[in-house]
Amino acid sequence: SIQEGQAMHAEIERKGLLQKNLALGSSLVDMYSKWGMVSKAKEIFDNFSVHDIILWNSLIAAFAEHGYGEDALRCFDQMKIQGFSPTAATYVCTLRACGAIKAAERGEEIHGEIKKNKMYQKELSINNALVGMYAKCGLLAKAKEEFDGLLHRDLVAWTALISGYVEDGNGNEALKCFKE
Repeated sequence: SIQEGQAMHAEIERKGLLQKNLALGSSLVDMYSKWGMVSKAKEIFDNFSVHDIILWNSLIAAFAEHGYGEDALRCFDQMKIQGFSPTAATYVCTLRACGAIKAAERGEEIHGEIKKNKMYQKELSINNALVGMYAKCGLLAKAKEEFDGLLHRDLVAWTALISGYVEDGNGNEALKCFKE
């Protein structure tokens, strides 16, 4: 409910609670993002003089989910410049952003960073995001390589690979994967 959410936000502002609570700020960024109000989410983020990783992740996710891939990647870079280490959630959102804007080279850089930070093969969500990113970028051999290397293959990984084949016009390979 947008009206109820905005009323809560107004009450939080009226009581002066927002600037004291980064978790509350992250929740508001997430709320506005879910409504597609990305500029409002960014405005809330910008009103904080101090940020934490959760607030950064909320904004990166907002950009990534609503088609602002370049903005998501800029936030990712700025977050790291300010000394924050990416979490699994950060990597998933940035990989989605790379896939959405077909930024394969940037996705490969982030993949290397994931390996360097020893998060590779530890987080299924990251591994699924890698398969999806490579598939959306049209690098199906790389997507299949990542898929084949997964210790656990869930519905998300299968769907990412199948979708990649479909988008590439390779229906036979998509059907083969579907049967598997």
